[in-house]
Amino acid sequence: MQLVNCSNQTLLGAANAAGKPGVPLTSVLPREKTWVMKPFGAANNLNVLTIDIPPEWEATIGPGATGPRLWTRTGCRYDISSDRAQCETGGCAGVYDCSKAKLGASVGTTVSEWTFYQHVTSPDGTISYFKDSPDISAVDGVNLTMDIQPVGGTSVDPFDAQGGHDIQWLAENYPLTQHGMDLRADNLCIPAFRLLRSDLTSGIYGFVIINNKGKPVGGDATVACFSNCGRYAFPTTPDQSCDDSDHNSKCYRWKSFCLADAAKYGMACQTDQDCPEGGGCWNNPGSALDHTCQGRAFIKQQTCPSNICTFPYGYVDPKNNQKYYSTQPPFGHCTDVAADPAACIGDDTIHSVLNKAYTWPNDPQTYADNATLYRVVFAPGGTSVPITPAGPIPVCSTLPAIYGYAAQYGGPNSGTKPCDISVNKNKAVFAVAHPQLPPPAPPVSWACNLAPTGAGNEGVICRWKPGGVTRVPR
Repeated sequence: MQLVNCSNQTLLGAANAAGKPGVPLTSVLPREKTWVMKPFGAANNLNVLTIDIPPEWEATIGPGATGPRLWTRTGCRYDISSDRAQCETGGCAGVYDCSKAKLGASVGTTVSEWTFYQHVTSPDGTISYFKDSPDISAVDGVNLTMDIQPVGGTSVDPFDAQGGHDIQWLAENYPLTQHGMDLRADNLCIPAFRLLRSDLTSGIYGFVIINNKGKPVGGDATVACFSNCGRYAFPTTPDQSCDDSDHNSKCYRWKSFCLADAAKYGMACQTDQDCPEGGGCWNNPGSALDHTCQGRAFIKQQTCPSNICTFPYGYVDPKNNQKYYSTQPPFGHCTDVAADPAACIGDDTIHSVLNKAYTWPNDPQTYADNATLYRVVFAPGGTSVPITPAGPIPVCSTLPAIYGYAAQYGGPNSGTKPCDISVNKNKAVFAVAHPQLPPPAPPVSWACNLAPTGAGNEGVICRWKPGGVTRVPR
């Protein structure tokens, strides 16, 4: 597996830990012994990370299994030696090595999901091979355009030799996304669905540094574009028991777009009107799901071309003219859930860049292949919206004056300021800094000694004294 950075900024790659049911999860680390990915064009291919897939990641299927996931993080301040990383997107609780920590990505992040090396055999037993099944998930939103490129393997599913055709064979579908396009662009991501740097300066996500005027240092910008589901799952998901009777509520929209209430689906129906929360009555002849309520995509336009919203209801395979009614129910429309046009971005908008990505929980965008190498490519572009540069974790004394460093720490010989004992006696290395807003706002205490397992997302992680390593190990 290779992670390939085709952007103009340094990124941090990431993976979770994965494994079969009932066994400890297995972590991975790239051959390069780092998660740092230099910008495209860097010498010695330092924009590429290579990961050897361990046997423990094979055939992670069935209840209780944890499948492999790989993604990238943007806007990171990091310190490899202390395993700290605070990232605007893709972060995992303030940790540099997400895989080692067995953590996943934050909401608003494009993620690749995998099943590797699953042994499959044709019904008559004459053909068998080991299948990999990837998808690109934009269910929570998109930070950077992502694609999956197979290298090697067969051009078609080996089972096609028996007369059929697998319409979702990866080698036949690549590219899955539009390289050089970016959903963060203003003409694509509507304002209500933009995750801005300024949204990450307070509350449970307060780690973007602000200047003395309360504005993000380096300027405000869109760091991710939420999907319909991601918009209502951020910053926290509603409680499952929330009241969805108000169709203008976050609860109702979360349950509709995220298919969050399983009890709303599966019942028999004759028309869409029989199904709650905008569900579709799936006319799917010969299937156990025929005439049952199921979740579906909600598009903003009246229709969506099949090369944008791929494998729609009634899809016709150009190779053999077979028509499919089992890929997904007919599309719904944003207005089926919310009359307010600002309340729904539309799955067609997400698919305009990530054509064959997975944008809602039942989207049929899982592929198959038998390649020996896959490249997960990050290829944004076509917009002036910047990617926040990566850099080191700042020294606390260098933060803007609004953070009130001098009021928190009085120096090596002081014992009167809130953080003096933590730094001078307990040898604190990191703090979580909070801006000190003018009265009548009450003063906010820093977390003077960030615990090794502390996320610190509610403020800016800073280092008490200069030091640490952020270079790429050679």
